Amino acid sequence: MNDDARRGTPSKDARATDVQELVVVVGERLQRRSDEIVASMDAAIESAVENLGESELTDMLRASVEGNVATILHMISNDIPLDRIQPITAATEYAVRLARHGVPAAALRRAYHIGSDDLFNQMFAEIQQLDCAPDLKLELLHHFAGWMHKYVDWMTRVLLDAHEEEQRVLVQQSENVTSALVEQVLSGGAFDTEDFATKTGYRLDGTHLGAIAWIEGPAQGADQTPTLAAAAEPLTAAAGGGGSPLFVPVDRRTAWLWTATAGGAVVDVPRLRAAVQAVPGLRVAFGKPGVEVAGFRRSHEQAEAVRIVASTATVPHSRAVYYGEDGMSATAVLARDLATTRRFVADTLGRLAIDSPTAERLRDTTRVFLRTGGSYVQTSEELVLHRNTVKYRLQKAEDERGRPISENRLDLELALHVCHVLGRPVLLPKEKRSSGR
Repeated sequence: MNDDARRGTPSKDARATDVQELVVVVGERLQRRSDEIVASMDAAIESAVENLGESELTDMLRASVEGNVATILHMISNDIPLDRIQPITAATEYAVRLARHGVPAAALRRAYHIGSDDLFNQMFAEIQQLDCAPDLKLELLHHFAGWMHKYVDWMTRVLLDAHEEEQRVLVQQSENVTSALVEQVLSGGAFDTEDFATKTGYRLDGTHLGAIAWIEGPAQGADQTPTLAAAAEPLTAAAGGGGSPLFVPVDRRTAWLWTATAGGAVVDVPRLRAAVQAVPGLRVAFGKPGVEVAGFRRSHEQAEAVRIVASTATVPHSRAVYYGEDGMSATAVLARDLATTRRFVADTLGRLAIDSPTAERLRDTTRVFLRTGGSYVQTSEELVLHRNTVKYRLQKAEDERGRPISENRLDLELALHVCHVLGRPVLLPKEKRSSGR
């Protein structure tokens, strides 16, 4: 005889049987009140969850609640294990419709928790009416609490997956429509400006700032669209744009951007570069602001023209480039033929073209000195150097170049600018020297 029998208490197996029998009893009683339960759950969800005001959604909410209640009570009353559960068609369709109406997944998750709490209260009320020992009622409560938790956990995972998939499909459809309309505008095809605004959420009247953004790095096969989409608004805001930008994915790591901007606006290049540095691997090329449809096209064309600079450059500050920046369009032309440009730089700079920290300091000092009109004062202030240090570096630069900095000044300024913007691709390796020097 076991200890339970000697003490006059039922065995664990007998206890489990008693609990299961009472589960069925509670299930049958709840089934007889199913209409009342559905109405209560429906009201609880509608009062607690926002974004469900449309008649189509409220009708589908009731259908979803009815499907869930019928499934739960059927499983409880007939002792059907939870691992036999199947997705409820009405509930799945409800999740899909919520996605189509732009209702976030959080509302769906909250609806299930509110509904399950309401149903559990109904279960508690029925358990209180049972004619059994208090400890058996407590076990019954624990059983239903665990059962409902597992049911809601499984069902919400299934429905949130359906909601997410429908959102993905909707985004893809929207992107396809937007992409087709943008291509039509860029190619000069026929289009309706109001239809464009309705379908893309972006108006073609006003002033536009166009850009091309992309991600470079080791994970080239990964889809970088979410990263680019998240960066779009901070990028365009940093450049001086206002409102939500027009975002058009081109491939898995490239997107086109347009943002509305004030007429006569100037792109804040330092602020833009700081925004780019915040996203690993991000590079961006901006065109100049342009007015209406012609400006929409032209700003994009300019961004495309200087994109090669950001793609080629090895210096961090050139991860973001702007067509309107002094010398940028000329640098883009030179970047298209690096071999010829490298020879031009070597012929113009001599040993100043060597890829070394010392040569870089001399190049920067000379570049700033020429850009400030030969002012020692402005050069020393900008570079935070003593005037004597500036003079020393300029003399050293002339020695390395092999001729005065006043000679072929335009070529010298251009060569120094190209080195500053592109970096290593146009410099000479340390072991090499320019010919004839």
